[in-house]
Amino acid sequence: MASLSLKLLAVGAAISIGAILGAKTSNAAPVAAAAPMAIELGSAASPLAQVDYRYYRPHYHPAACTPRQAAHKASRMGIRNQHVVVNRNVVRVAGWKRGLRTIAVFARAPGCPFIR
Repeated sequence: MASLSLKLLAVGAAISIGAILGAKTSNAAPVAAAAPMAIELGSAASPLAQVDYRYYRPHYHPAACTPRQAAHKASRMGIRNQHVVVNRNVVRVAGWKRGLRTIAVFARAPGCPFIR
């Protein structure tokens, strides 16, 4: 018993307490005639099942970059008074930023990735 670990002591204590409690309850009721145990976690007025009545509709994400998405992204980049031109592969947003004429080019992929 020179080197006892804390884990060994804790496991031994848990086993002995379980044996003591098991011996006390086995005298009161036989194991074969044990009734099923029910655990109640709430009061009768508040049931445990929470029902969410809100209607869930996933957000619509278009397959390509729309002119509105490109204009919104350009607005967040600081471009004002925008003019949007849509081509087959790109969306160009022209406008003013800090007093200078600026053009932002976005790809037609989802999320409108910035090209130049």
